[in-house]
Amino acid sequence: MVERFHRQLKSSLMAQADSSKWSDALPLVHLGIRSTIKEDIGCTAAELVYGTTLTLPGQLVNYEPTTHGDSTHFASRLLQTMQNIKAISPREHNNRVQLDKNLETCKFVFVRVDAVKKPLKQPYEGPYKLIKRTQKYFIINRDGNKQTISIDRIKPAFCEATQVKEDNAVDNQPLSPATGKPVEDKKLNTKPSCLTRSGRPINKPKRYVHFVD
Repeated sequence: MVERFHRQLKSSLMAQADSSKWSDALPLVHLGIRSTIKEDIGCTAAELVYGTTLTLPGQLVNYEPTTHGDSTHFASRLLQTMQNIKAISPREHNNRVQLDKNLETCKFVFVRVDAVKKPLKQPYEGPYKLIKRTQKYFIINRDGNKQTISIDRIKPAFCEATQVKEDNAVDNQPLSPATGKPVEDKKLNTKPSCLTRSGRPINKPKRYVHFVD
């Protein structure tokens, strides 16, 4: 019984002019199902529930046949209406791209991802080193390859200057006054001899170092 009703309801919604707006047509379809006479019992579903038939929307309005007017008068009125219509001048749609003034001096840039992105994915990739700049496109170094990117997909990247850390372990060691040789720092040369399974060093107690070694 449920499958039959579902089939009837689905067929009625598919028969509508715009089936995508099925929620708007649902009340009228339900009214039609309640007012349809069933062949096996000879009455409608509304008569079984309320004991009387329902007033349909078509019965509220008196039908009057439409009278066709004179075709000559219609043609002249249509001609006058079309003459009163004014042509609208076309608009020029210029998509102006706002460019950052720092693009003229920057050395690194970010590139916008125009593909369909997954949720929580960053809209820009980079930073990439800039090789060449023109008025319409930039050439960047992307993973070791030169790639041409349109200027509307690029924005400047402000990267901190890399600080080169020099190894001054030997140069900064104090010199002994007698020999002039660097004094070895025992604290720098001490390395743990044993490690745990997780990689943590095992520090031996200082008072037992001589006995363990």
